[in-house]
Amino acid sequence: MSTDSNNLDDLRSEIDTIDEALHDLIMRRAEVVARIKDAKADESGSVFRPGREAEVLRRLVDRHSGPLASAVIVRVWRELMSAFVAMQGEFSIAVWDGEDPAYWDIARDQFGSQTPLSRHATTRGVLQAVADGAATAGVLPMPQIDEADPWWPLLGSEVGGRQVRICARLPFVTGGNRRGAPAEALLVADMAPVETGEDRSFLIVECEEPISRSRLTGSLSTAGLPPSALVTLPKSGVTAGREIFLIEVEGFVATEDDRVTKFLEDNTDFSIARAVGSYAVPLTAET
Repeated sequence: MSTDSNNLDDLRSEIDTIDEALHDLIMRRAEVVARIKDAKADESGSVFRPGREAEVLRRLVDRHSGPLASAVIVRVWRELMSAFVAMQGEFSIAVWDGEDPAYWDIARDQFGSQTPLSRHATTRGVLQAVADGAATAGVLPMPQIDEADPWWPLLGSEVGGRQVRICARLPFVTGGNRRGAPAEALLVADMAPVETGEDRSFLIVECEEPISRSRLTGSLSTAGLPPSALVTLPKSGVTAGREIFLIEVEGFVATEDDRVTKFLEDNTDFSIARAVGSYAVPLTAET
């Protein structure tokens, strides 16, 4: 056997050893997760924590080096983390399937090959599944200007003791081989938002009279809530005479945030301002 063949055999043997070490660590991680499940047996609340998952992925990408793309690391850990969440309790995802397969692909990439996914022909079907507790979270399309039947006005409304809020923006890392045109989605769930250090948040704001966009954005900025995007609810018989906005703002906004309270106090022509969730800013493929 040639020297090159001997060297190749040695390298393959080294890979086998590394694979076994990786497998040992994965099994060890599963054992720790099982202990966490036991420790939390008397606690209520969701076992799913997208903010914590985003922090883990950011930390891994920050320390990553070498020729392997960081997006691959994210994909591997996404599969592992979803499996470990499922170990701790019921875990399933409702997906708006609509006319575009991209959202199913986004959900599969985010939650792995083993997480149960359910298809829903309407966005309201996804919201209902989450509100009823039939699904842990739901994948929905990004809100668009001039939508005929937007789903976002239902955010923050209490149904059976649950409040559905935005908790993530997907995909968490751009790129990949998803079908169809590039697409993004929002993830909703019954959970309070969690600050991760690099976040965006959403507010629903309502006023009784028409208002200019410049005045609205100026009032929000003055309150410490600088907007980065804005969508208006189309006027109908139900909303005639009122303006209702979904506003994405820079930074983290808690469910009960003093800035939102002050915004209402300082701008009496606004009747409603409520925080309806936040998300950890996704990574880029070049990160």
